[in-house]
Amino acid sequence: MTTKSRSEEKGRRAFLKQLAAVGGATATVAVVGNAGAMPDDGPAAPKASESKGYQETQHVAAYYNKARF
Repeated sequence: MTTKSRSEEKGRRAFLKQLAAVGGATATVAVVGNAGAMPDDGPAAPKASESKGYQETQHVAAYYNKARF
């Protein structure tokens, strides 16, 4: 087994601490930067044609009849 000097261990720890701090700062800037870049148009206008959800049409009913056992 090799022996490591204390300064080498401290150097690694300092590097990892700096790496974590830079990563956190980068993530913060990315989140805050995107929030500030989006324009504020006010409340969203409702869509003209909203979906009515699932509807059983003739071709769907025909498929269900053919799929029965």
